[in-house]
Amino acid sequence: MKILITGGAGFVGGNLAIKFSENGDEVVCIDNLSRRGSENNLQRLSDKNIKFIHADIRNSEDLDSIEFSPDVVLECSAQTTAVDGYSNPMYDFTNNTAGLVNVLEFCRKRSSGIIFWSTNKVYNGTLCNLPPVIEKSTRFEWSNPNFILNGWSMEGFNENLSIDGGNHTIYGVSKLSADLFCQEWSSAFDVPVIINRFSCLYGPHQFGMVSQGWISWFVLAKILGKQLTFYGFNGKQVRDYLHIDDLFDLISLQVQSLQSKKCSVYNVGGGSKNTISILELSKKLDKILGIESNINYEKPRREDQKIFISDISKVSKEHDWIPKISLDKGLDDIIRWLRSSDLSWIKD
Repeated sequence: MKILITGGAGFVGGNLAIKFSENGDEVVCIDNLSRRGSENNLQRLSDKNIKFIHADIRNSEDLDSIEFSPDVVLECSAQTTAVDGYSNPMYDFTNNTAGLVNVLEFCRKRSSGIIFWSTNKVYNGTLCNLPPVIEKSTRFEWSNPNFILNGWSMEGFNENLSIDGGNHTIYGVSKLSADLFCQEWSSAFDVPVIINRFSCLYGPHQFGMVSQGWISWFVLAKILGKQLTFYGFNGKQVRDYLHIDDLFDLISLQVQSLQSKKCSVYNVGGGSKNTISILELSKKLDKILGIESNINYEKPRREDQKIFISDISKVSKEHDWIPKISLDKGLDDIIRWLRSSDLSWIKD
């Protein structure tokens, strides 16, 4: 299989590139190297003899010049922080929307399929706070299984949740626009498309920051003795999580089935069996690392939700896939990676 990975020097792209290459697939990565840690991941690609092209998806000429016609493009490039878009909305648009359209045109011209990295932020965020919750000692939990909201059950939010109205964040709107462009390109030009609307992804070689990659950031911050900030709800907000190795297992199945699909949309995450609150993760890491955290408490932000759990029933059923890696194993992966790494790249 010939695979082109955009954002190939990032956390997701770099890990997937190495795993597909080890499987015997022909992999080419492109990246503009704008993200923190991309140079570190670039060295990993070089060590595995994976071809890398310094290119920017915002420039269609960069894509046109690529002398490689893949069977599938894994579109992992993006501005990925939900809060940064408010300070520079145009950057979100040019990266996440306009850049994606360039990639879609590349796919149309090269007869390639595409697997697109979308986000749960495409959904109406206001609706996500409607299901009744009960506040327990370390987390919020949904309290009324009889509550009626299209796209929600006690298993989480599914693909029928409305994308109209409500709070999305600038980031979410840019990804929603790209999401819809993918669907239209599939309909109009017969480009095979899979859209994965992701929850929290985590694992080693994720250079987490305050605004993105929160599980990896928590581990890093605690190892370095940095203060953590909980935005609202005393840290009791709950999210589902998915380890990068579980993600690879799913994407490898999707790559094989892509050409048989017109356009498919999936919510992808750890699902209801793999959830944790911010407070619970902090306490868990304190115990593992033998430390006591320094926590700063702030008001909730506009885009914050008490609970977001992805209902992964559809993607699990259609691909015979479920997450397998425990959080304990995943955290150990990150801790061992960080402790064996040169952390001189840390700037904040």
